[in-house]
Amino acid sequence: MEKHELFEIIVRSKTIQEFVDACGKKINDPFWIMDGAYRIIAQSHSPSSEKYLEDFNDGKTMERVDRWVDSGLLNKVSGNPKPVRLRDAFYDEDIVIMDVFSDRRPIGKLTIVLHEQLTDDEVIGISNAVAIYLRAQNPTSGSTLEQGLALLLQDTAEAESTGRKILKSAGYAGKPPYSLLIVDTEAKGRTAILNAFMADLRNTDPMIICGIISNRGYILVCDGHEIPKRLLKKNIRIGYSLPFEELQFVKTYALQAEMALRLGREQEEHFEDHYGDYIRECIGSDMNHAEAFIMPEIRHVIDYDNAYKTEYFETLKCYFHLMCSKQKTADEMGIHLNTVKYRISQLEKIFGIDFSRVDAIFVSLMATELYRHRRG
Repeated sequence: MEKHELFEIIVRSKTIQEFVDACGKKINDPFWIMDGAYRIIAQSHSPSSEKYLEDFNDGKTMERVDRWVDSGLLNKVSGNPKPVRLRDAFYDEDIVIMDVFSDRRPIGKLTIVLHEQLTDDEVIGISNAVAIYLRAQNPTSGSTLEQGLALLLQDTAEAESTGRKILKSAGYAGKPPYSLLIVDTEAKGRTAILNAFMADLRNTDPMIICGIISNRGYILVCDGHEIPKRLLKKNIRIGYSLPFEELQFVKTYALQAEMALRLGREQEEHFEDHYGDYIRECIGSDMNHAEAFIMPEIRHVIDYDNAYKTEYFETLKCYFHLMCSKQKTADEMGIHLNTVKYRISQLEKIFGIDFSRVDAIFVSLMATELYRHRRG
């Protein structure tokens, strides 16, 4: 394809999809464009690229990227200003892959199946044309949701408020309880693997918000949605926060997920299993971000007390400080023993307090007191 022919296609094509369709017909080769997060941005229809994209559309992006990492292809392509040619063993066809650049920074990937041969200069010309569209392209709904999540993870009230507005304007309809997850890997090709995992997750469940923010993989899940087990490859680890009711708490619950991932060694680690570890870390520290370590059940108790002027939280706190003695609690609070028994029963039945989780309750009580003290 001559340079003037490529220029004419650019002039006629208002969108990247129009460009890919027109260019595909001209070179008679199936091809497609992915962004930096391995999302398919545009694909040719004549000739069709559909059969080559089944892995990406079926939630198997990570498997494909794993193969690239293991074969060394990812290292050959990433940051390379020249096309990389290979024989695809699965389809038994020649393929050329090249990064798309903006100011020397990779912003996407171009893949062409060579039914008709192209020179390196032709491939580079197509890649440069694609860069024009990727630089000008408006954010997708998915990237808008990620921007909202990124703002929620910042430590200012203004960013948190803007983040919630962005999620609402983008049509996010997730309902509580929410959980915040952090995903990571120590495998080679870390960024590529995390991006592929996120791409599979988006394709599988659009109600899950995920993205790589400040070099960390974050996932926000809502009620009725969870990470499919089939996506959990051996080189991926996930830390889970406790559930929470309000999106304004995303930042503090991210600390729980991070701590779970750091303190545990399993593929999936839940913060609730590490209260004891956290207590040991708290000794001698000032327990920063105390609010993150208040159990949801105890939050409900406090909210109920505030709404109905009851004393369930004070009863729980006194009960624990007195080694779970109902009689001593009654004496200390100056109330009847039966009142204490009733309140403890209600704490179990109505609020879901599990008194066997001594470490968790102890940390929550300590965190609540410190949080209240700091707020004045």
